Amino acid sequence: MNKSESINELAMALSKAQASIRGAVEDSTNPHFRSKYASLQSYLDAARDPLSKNGLAVTQLLSDLNCEEMKMVTIETVLMHSSGQWISSIFSVPVSKSDAQGFGSAVTYARRYSFAAIVGIAPMDDDGHQATEAAPSAPVAKSDSLPVTITKGIQEAKSLQDLMDYAGKQTKYHKHPQFRSMVQARKEELA
Repeated sequence: MNKSESINELAMALSKAQASIRGAVEDSTNPHFRSKYASLQSYLDAARDPLSKNGLAVTQLLSDLNCEEMKMVTIETVLMHSSGQWISSIFSVPVSKSDAQGFGSAVTYARRYSFAAIVGIAPMDDDGHQATEAAPSAPVAKSDSLPVTITKGIQEAKSLQDLMDYAGKQTKYHKHPQFRSMVQARKEELA
């Protein structure tokens, strides 16, 4: 993270904005897994008014880091306050296909997650607040085997984007060693 010399006014404004930000509506569907996710537009829409009412703006810039091989997309996300204070973060994601569509998908993916992280916003069910009201799931014991549906979902990912979308939604298994190793192995296959 990079930041201006002082961020006290930015921190106060972001705190006020976050009190008004509800969450990004899961408005899109991943056709490969028939699962819902919040689009970049949904994140932007959820935060736009609370940010602007508190003198905050976000800009996202493509960086030339890692661009020689065109295998990674790097985004710098900058949160700025009307006082001139700012913070920024750099995030890179792999490009799944070496064409304009693969590059564009990686840019959108990087922007969505970078924006969510710097603003402090999460997705929510469009049915209500199911995602924010759900009871936390019990941690998975490390010796437990993964359900067949989870391993099948990892193996059936057609692209790195599909894999990351699917794996990101399986929060119950993020600390499961078998899950982590399977996702990493599939990432290497799809790269």
